Amino acid sequence: MTIKRLLTAIALLCMISHMVEALYEGYKVLRIRVNNEEAARALLLLEEQTPGHYDIWNMPRKLHQPVYMSSSPAGFLNLTIFLVQHNVSYNLVNTDLSREIAREKYRNEKGRLLRYARGVWRSVPDAYKRYDEILDYLDRQTNLHSFMKVETIGYTAESRPIKGVLISMDSSKPMVWIDAGIHAREWIAPASAIYLIDRLLTRNGQMLLKDHQFYIVPVVNPDGYEYTHTTDRYWRKNRAVTLGEPCVGTDLNRNFPLKWGCIGASPRACSDTYRGPEPASELETQSIMKKLSQFREKIVLSLNLHSFGQYILTPYGFAKYRYPPNYKNMIHLGQMAKRLIHERHGFVYQVGSSSDLLYEAAGGSDDYLAGTMNVPYSYTIELSDEGRYGFLLPAIYIRPVGKHLWTAIKVFLQHM
Repeated sequence: MTIKRLLTAIALLCMISHMVEALYEGYKVLRIRVNNEEAARALLLLEEQTPGHYDIWNMPRKLHQPVYMSSSPAGFLNLTIFLVQHNVSYNLVNTDLSREIAREKYRNEKGRLLRYARGVWRSVPDAYKRYDEILDYLDRQTNLHSFMKVETIGYTAESRPIKGVLISMDSSKPMVWIDAGIHAREWIAPASAIYLIDRLLTRNGQMLLKDHQFYIVPVVNPDGYEYTHTTDRYWRKNRAVTLGEPCVGTDLNRNFPLKWGCIGASPRACSDTYRGPEPASELETQSIMKKLSQFREKIVLSLNLHSFGQYILTPYGFAKYRYPPNYKNMIHLGQMAKRLIHERHGFVYQVGSSSDLLYEAAGGSDDYLAGTMNVPYSYTIELSDEGRYGFLLPAIYIRPVGKHLWTAIKVFLQHM
């Protein structure tokens, strides 16, 4: 690709970004502090009852911590009235979300094209990959490493393959399960999964393969992931149509069978936390469950990668004060990982049960792994950052965040 063509491509991308992200023109972003559980639940109810107007990006795992959310122009006045009525303080941090989305998309696409122009496309990029690029990377690495195998574990509603990656030097060893990208907009999660694959293929990383196998699903939700690249950067769900429903998509992390539909999962199809019409109704959920069943009794550690907030979370999410048998050991290892991440990388993660720290949510994959598959160490890792960029975390953070995750994994495997 010549420089002239490259610049033309970048200009076209800029125009496309502007057209696509006009969807969020005039949307406001607020940073609020919830000071009691009643206000937190009221805020969740407001989001649930007015789909399309409000999007809570993160709920605090402790009261008084910041919550980031977006508001449509039409809903902004009602939101500010609600916050005042509930004595919730807030700051307006962005007056037009579309500009920030377009700016970050331009930076990312420019980085991708520059790497192509230089003839360099490393496994761990300085830009977020499209799904077909991820598949190409996996194919290339499989051809280079005899101990890596890539397989299709299922297909999506839009017929995209869901790929699983087995990295193993000894099939008798216990298994580490890692999945990412169940929520479409959390781009740092698939990027971190790719980082892990890359590290495991190095001489240093192969040291971990002496005692464990790894099975990694880098993008559980390919349809949603692609949709965030082409149409709606803040899309969360998959892209399946539910018969008789007006809105598209199911929150795959509310669709797993254990305690499905109990709490924290919406019955409304237009909600971002829509649980689906029935347990395990979605092709992606079924594919993950089928693959997990093949590894029953073999998985000793599972990590479900999400963003954002910097948390190391344990089950169960479906109820407060309900814990898996190994809860105390899980918390202990989580605290060890937290300390080492802070010492080595300067980032602070919080550790605890997802439901105890604030609110419950049923139907999650981590609960299924702990409660149904009986995985002794099952964690959800909410990756960086704490909210400055949120889901728009610049690609320059891929490597640092991958290092956080690598540090945590080594702690878990050394001390389990």
